Amino acid sequence: MSNTRTALLDDRRVLRAHGADVHDLLQRLVTGNLEAVDRGTPVYSLLLTPQGKFLFDFFIAAEPGREASYLIDCAAARAAELQKRLTMYKLRADAAFDDASADYCVEARFGDGAEAFDGAVSYEDPRAGFLGTRAFVPTGAEIADADASAEDYRSFCVSRGVPDGAQDIGADKDFPIECNLDLLNGIDFKKGCFVGQEVASRMHRKGKARKRLVVAAMEGDAPDQGTNITMGDAKVGSICGHAGNDALALVFLDRVARAGGADAQAGDTRLTLRVPPYAAFTLDGTLEEDAQ
Repeated sequence: MSNTRTALLDDRRVLRAHGADVHDLLQRLVTGNLEAVDRGTPVYSLLLTPQGKFLFDFFIAAEPGREASYLIDCAAARAAELQKRLTMYKLRADAAFDDASADYCVEARFGDGAEAFDGAVSYEDPRAGFLGTRAFVPTGAEIADADASAEDYRSFCVSRGVPDGAQDIGADKDFPIECNLDLLNGIDFKKGCFVGQEVASRMHRKGKARKRLVVAAMEGDAPDQGTNITMGDAKVGSICGHAGNDALALVFLDRVARAGGADAQAGDTRLTLRVPPYAAFTLDGTLEEDAQ
């Protein structure tokens, strides 16, 4: 029996980016490659600060039946802010960014053997194959009834170390590579220029990151976001967010290695740290390039 589940992601919104210059504008701004989107492959992408820090994450797909038009699946809590930021960058370009949530909703199908949606802009999640499929579902389309919630989907993602940019990553604070967004195909380092490219590329060329996002299984109440994580007497990181029985933790890998397997704690909650399934780094001090 399949354990595939379908969730209506009501914590997501859809923007429409359109206009004669929108391809070139987005290609200069975001970390994803619009050439892939034009060839029919949706991408997971980021918008960074000029200093290379995280601002927004989202999915981009070509909109069927419309030339020079893209659909952007982004967090509902920050959709208006993203729309405002993209509009600020357009200057005199023939490009516009509109709220298309009246035309589309976002659904995800996850679990073993998750299949594509019929009657929708459906695609395999570009972050990792085990995340299943996502879809921009047109309003009124006959799609299978959802049997899971957005929170169920979030718990699924958190348990596998996949962050939600609006909930788990500090805007204008955290670097995307430290939050594993490079490992989740969020940055195309071969596409050419994008905002924040210089810093992101320099961190990528170093071949490792001192801090990385890991999963923390919790024994006890969920700690507040920002709660320090200790191992013995050493502070090794902090809590980024949580769902279900797991939290996401941003930790210093060298400090965790030096702690030598001491129990991890966040407040009164005991934690068991583990590396996400898509990552090559380890918690014992092995360098990332050696672990690959």
